[in-house]
Amino acid sequence: MREKIAIIKEIYQLRDDDLQERKNALQKIAPYVDEIMDAFYQKLLQKPEIASFIPLERIGELKAKQIRFLQDLLSLPFDEKLYKRIAKVAIAHYHIKLDPLYMSYGYHILSDLILAQSQKDPSLLSSLRLIIKYLKVAEAIMSEEYFAQKTLAQSPYRANDLFGAINILHMAYMRCQSSFASMQIDPKAKEMFEKSLQELQPYKDVLQEAGLHLSTIKRFCTQFAKEPTEQNLKNLQKSIKEPLANLRISAYLSLDSALALLHAMTDIIYRRNLIKQELDLATIQKNISTLLAHNFGWAMEEIRFFEEEPKEEFDIVKLLAYKEHLFYVAIGCADVANKLYVQESIDLILEAMKLTLYLRSKEDR
Repeated sequence: MREKIAIIKEIYQLRDDDLQERKNALQKIAPYVDEIMDAFYQKLLQKPEIASFIPLERIGELKAKQIRFLQDLLSLPFDEKLYKRIAKVAIAHYHIKLDPLYMSYGYHILSDLILAQSQKDPSLLSSLRLIIKYLKVAEAIMSEEYFAQKTLAQSPYRANDLFGAINILHMAYMRCQSSFASMQIDPKAKEMFEKSLQELQPYKDVLQEAGLHLSTIKRFCTQFAKEPTEQNLKNLQKSIKEPLANLRISAYLSLDSALALLHAMTDIIYRRNLIKQELDLATIQKNISTLLAHNFGWAMEEIRFFEEEPKEEFDIVKLLAYKEHLFYVAIGCADVANKLYVQESIDLILEAMKLTLYLRSKEDR
């Protein structure tokens, strides 16, 4: 985050001591803000592809939010807090599926309308240029975070990585059985085992969550290769076989998780039990808690909701949106052997909830 902020400051030549200048610029443009916002939404509504995202009955509310956003942009220090404030708006745009091109068009229109005020009062020009510079900064941040969300949504599932990695490791271990039985090192088996460990490096983190520590396995493998004794073999086998056994023993929980996930997603998407009654934020959060507790109560230690990104550590933190509501769901999972699968199952349920809330938002317009 700090590196991103430093680069943005360098690109746009932002000064750490320009906060008072921004506040002064905000004061100078304040008399024109209502007029600018009226014209801004008039122009957006002229584009049918953009107008579909703007409920007419909520324009007053949207104008007020836009003004607050501009106030924050010009009156807060340019730091991680402001970056996250801007990023949150970008994430909201991503969740309602607003094309980033339309997002940029909005910034283009707003900048033109602000700059046009200099024709009425030429003394405003330097202040207006400063405001437009920060609008460009906000646009850059929103583009970055929008596409970061898209990349995240398209990334491969970590549990699938674990499944593939465990198979690679297990097959490598099986190739060495003759060496273990004879206490004689088979150079070819040793070479293939070490090659497999190298292939598994990208999956180091997911394997570690399952109790398989590549560095420990490699160390015991080296010890056994140098001195093939019963104790060294026992250490090596323990570092591989015990975590694999724990995963096998808890496999029925993973299966139960998968079935619970299918039931829950069916309930959410088809039976609409997340949104079957009049929706307000409290109702939405209660329904989310009920669904998760019903399907994964055994695997969760806590579930909490936040308006801002939580500072505490949780296993799962997901941003959800419904109309003007943006809120975080934060979940702590129990320490189970198949925790990675549980986390992914809960994460997928939350994705189904996110989609359902988005569709309901569209229906209510």
